[in-house]
Amino acid sequence: MLSEPTIDVAVLETARGGLLREGLAFEACDIGCVTNVTADHLGLRGVHTVEDLAAVKSVVVEAVHEDGWSILNADDPLVAAMCEEAGGHICYFSTKAPTQWPDFLKDHVLEGGRALGCDLASGTSDMILYDRSQKMLICRVDEIPATMNAMAAFNVENALAASAMAVCNGVPLPVIREALRSFGTSYEQSAGRLNMAQREGVRIIVDYAHNPGGLRALGGLVRKLRTGNSSCIGVVGIGGDRCDQDIFEMGEIAASLFDRLILKEDYDLRGRSAGEVAAILRQGALKAGFDASKIEVVLREHEAVERALGSALNDDLIVVTADDIARVWARVSAPPAYELDPIRYKGAIPLQSEIRVF
Repeated sequence: MLSEPTIDVAVLETARGGLLREGLAFEACDIGCVTNVTADHLGLRGVHTVEDLAAVKSVVVEAVHEDGWSILNADDPLVAAMCEEAGGHICYFSTKAPTQWPDFLKDHVLEGGRALGCDLASGTSDMILYDRSQKMLICRVDEIPATMNAMAAFNVENALAASAMAVCNGVPLPVIREALRSFGTSYEQSAGRLNMAQREGVRIIVDYAHNPGGLRALGGLVRKLRTGNSSCIGVVGIGGDRCDQDIFEMGEIAASLFDRLILKEDYDLRGRSAGEVAAILRQGALKAGFDASKIEVVLREHEAVERALGSALNDDLIVVTADDIARVWARVSAPPAYELDPIRYKGAIPLQSEIRVF
């Protein structure tokens, strides 16, 4: 791909597993970005702590050449600390108010360094570029469909990181602004990432929240979407290659978010016995005080989704932490279904995309 003369820029996700198995696929890069470090995949391939994981992820920015840019999340201490080993120039991003910035970020901007910020707490939610002692508006968050009027805080962080990469690649701000305004969370644009539909009065979110950090972030949005006396049903699973503690914690988090739980497992058990992961999830939920009578175990994902759809009432919210995204989306979006407007959310538009049945 990199030798193809018609390609100007390649944006490559560099995952922990690939780094540990094969290393980087390139010797150096123009821009490297690390968005966060959370407890995930611990206990695999010698990575036992989040500090170990941070050391692995830092390889991405260590490979930045001297004239390039390393983009780091200033709100994550483990990521911010990568500045010591990162190559090229440093560009930070943050969702905190400038008055709440850590000293290193304040000093960086005062000295003319580049950073992107968005003060989510203020409610104004302007994405600002700080560069060479200047402040420039990138975009208002409520203009970015993927952020759902800033309710999806994790997508504000993603928008900042993506904008930082574009800025550091010389993309003009009007182009970045228009791109942000055109990107939503539809299945066609971002399969498995906050895809939302409605069928027969039931609202549905399909998201690949596959670890405690992902479910916790999604939970911040779920709490904001709850309405009146409606119920929130979680169809929850997690990969079998996670350690017991991560699976247990996933159950605890689910207990804090949902009124009913339908626990399922991935089709690939990844070394676990059938029912083992669901049992640990259930233990975590019970430890958090969840009512055992409101927990169901339906191991096969498609059957768990059917159970949720069949038992939900008008205006209920179903959240599916999906494994087989295509199959789940084909089911929940099949007629009569509507894809929810990511900006207004109150309205719904008929799905126009072709529905494939698996």
